[in-house]
Amino acid sequence: MKSIAQKQIIPASIVAVLSVATVGWLSLAAIAPQGAQAYTARIEVSLTRQSSESYENLLRRAEAVARAAAQRGFDGDILVTEVSVTITGQNAGAIAPILLLEVSRSNWKRRPDPQLWATYFPNTKFLLGFAEFDTEAETPSASPSPEPPSPPAAAPPPSDSPSTPESPSPPESPSQEDDPGFRDD
Repeated sequence: MKSIAQKQIIPASIVAVLSVATVGWLSLAAIAPQGAQAYTARIEVSLTRQSSESYENLLRRAEAVARAAAQRGFDGDILVTEVSVTITGQNAGAIAPILLLEVSRSNWKRRPDPQLWATYFPNTKFLLGFAEFDTEAETPSASPSPEPPSPPAAAPPPSDSPSTPESPSPPESPSQEDDPGFRDD
């Protein structure tokens, strides 16, 4: 027969070990917190062309919006180490990227200038219909030229006369059998 005191010692020791382990884990977590994970904030903004707005004005507006978006990206979350802002433009149903701003927090603190960190897409002006391609430089003109082309130089007609010397035939090479160094074994 076991006494009641002996039966309660085993569960009490388990509770004591678990509580010490829990207190140890909590104190370790409080002293050395888990490492923070940094990440890149990706922001996409679409701008629609305003009536009679030039491409240069749309581009300046895109830079201002990219600057504000990058600043909001860094201000909104302390864990953000990089911001990537893509600005697209819309004009008459056409959509094309205007600029891509990719910058780290340290570079942005040093120089918060979107022109310094942005990548511009040179064909956007044409894709959005602000300018026409220069097709005259690529295709020949359809109008007739003032001078007709000169005829190609004609080769002299072949002559059947016997006065044309024939080219001599190449000399025949001696056969291997006539060669004194050749041996047929």
